Amino acid sequence: MANTYGFKSPQPSFLGERFSIGQEVFFEYKKETQLGVVKNKLNNSAIVKIIKSETEDFIDFTTVISYGELVDPETNF
Repeated sequence: MANTYGFKSPQPSFLGERFSIGQEVFFEYKKETQLGVVKNKLNNSAIVKIIKSETEDFIDFTTVISYGELVDPETNF
């Protein structure tokens, strides 16, 4: 068996349980509302790729966003 040198897979917090990999989410980044896709889940945040932005500057940009700042598009703000 391979040695992982203490690496443990991230365990998302209870806020992270609402989201899944591949799910579309809204969030605010650089004072603009963004639409992105969850690429990976971490303990307290998610790696999100922006797919739609108010300006075209952030299209295909990847960032890390706290679960508390993510909004499911199917729910009301």
